[in-house]
Amino acid sequence: MFKLLTEEERHKVVHEYVMHRTIVILCGLILVVVTGIIGLLPSYVLSNVRQNEILERSNITGRFEQSKNEPNLQVWLTETNQKLQVFSPALDKERPSDFINKILDQKVKGVSITGFLLMKVKDKINLSVNGVALDRQSLITFKNRINSSGYFSEVVLPISNLAKDRNIDFQIKFSPL
Repeated sequence: MFKLLTEEERHKVVHEYVMHRTIVILCGLILVVVTGIIGLLPSYVLSNVRQNEILERSNITGRFEQSKNEPNLQVWLTETNQKLQVFSPALDKERPSDFINKILDQKVKGVSITGFLLMKVKDKINLSVNGVALDRQSLITFKNRINSSGYFSEVVLPISNLAKDRNIDFQIKFSPL
């Protein structure tokens, strides 16, 4: 059919085919470029953010190096390290949780504990337990269990605590071994 056309018509058809091919190629290229931009844009943005962050950090580091405050920074660092050593677990010898667990292990039925007190005077630790006992016998049993546990010494239960028969408010004082 192409051969049946006149020369002028054939040039028009060839021109149309070339235009269609050019448009299809251009659309394909545009599609590839747009897809590339959409695919690479997030990494480009993140790369710029990281670059700005690194520049900011280097500026901050440069300021510290230029300030010549290194002796002051060393003093500050030494003081901070000394303050942190105060919180060192190796220095924590009196643990209230150990005291509480040992007391709760000795608790008997009929005794309700309402409070614990740990006081340190110089190098001596004084412990105290407050509570309510249903009767004298349960309070005496509780005191004897604390005394015989081997964890505490100088167990003191004031006699005034034993004046009532029921619902006795008590405070037992003792020291750890």
